[in-house]
Amino acid sequence: MSGETESRVDEVLEHVLSTLSSLRGVRKAFYLSDDLRHEIGEIEKGKSISLGPLTVHNDGVLECLKRGHVACIVKDSTFRPPPAPTVVLINEDGKIIGRELIDNEKPEPAPGQKLIYLGKDFVIFYDGNKSGPTRFVLPPISFEEVERVPRTARVCSSSPSTDGDYFLRRSAGLPDDSKLATILIGFDLVFAPQ
Repeated sequence: MSGETESRVDEVLEHVLSTLSSLRGVRKAFYLSDDLRHEIGEIEKGKSISLGPLTVHNDGVLECLKRGHVACIVKDSTFRPPPAPTVVLINEDGKIIGRELIDNEKPEPAPGQKLIYLGKDFVIFYDGNKSGPTRFVLPPISFEEVERVPRTARVCSSSPSTDGDYFLRRSAGLPDDSKLATILIGFDLVFAPQ
């Protein structure tokens, strides 16, 4: 990498971190070192756990870790809601049969479908058919504030598991405060050839 390109990369990385730090509800923003990336990857790979007939997969964090750069924010409850469900229930055919509800959303059932609520913010779309093995998935979701930064590409974000969240907050020197949570934002940089 030439000195000029390296300087341009540093400018974009600073712009991303500045953007993240300025968001309402963000208490801290930082980049994951290679060691932190490895550790969080190991924690999340081990989280594909079985809960009887269900398994939980944190696809979003694993997808973030595939990007060239991974930022982490530590947020409080005043941070904006996510733009899409952060948890979905998928059947063995890959069909979404349940999902988190965002911002007091009230979904309408499709014809022949019943809605089954798990708490106030998760719904299962039941059509009467028996489903085989199902899994909860934490998918990668967009992060528009970073997508708007010039030269960023393939932006995605996700929340780590409880263990991953605790590890990241501890690594950032923050207290174990249940009112705080972490989000990872992975992205690549794109520069036109010179």
